[in-house]
Amino acid sequence: MPKPKRFNKNIIKKIAEIRISYLFGKVEEIFPENRDLANRYTYLARKYAQRAKIEIPEKWNKRICHKCKKFLYPGINCRIRLHSKGKGSHVSLTCFECYRTTRYFIKLKRTF
Repeated sequence: MPKPKRFNKNIIKKIAEIRISYLFGKVEEIFPENRDLANRYTYLARKYAQRAKIEIPEKWNKRICHKCKKFLYPGINCRIRLHSKGKGSHVSLTCFECYRTTRYFIKLKRTF
């Protein structure tokens, strides 16, 4: 009985990266018209990344709610605020689906 073919892991990761970038491009286009399909594409992109054991690029990872895993489109289903007092400068993203607030801190460069 012949052995099953094993694919090179680098090829699988490259294919997954291409599919993820394609799906997020489609999500960006389709979200205002069809939210359910856009959230389905986000789900599929996350599954591709998990299966290939790669990280979703930071550009897109910050556009996914960390609680409900839905795509965040500013002004439609999320709110973005800039804060520069208190705990430090940060951007806060609030999802309108689950009302989770995520903070991304901004590192300031000090030049003396």
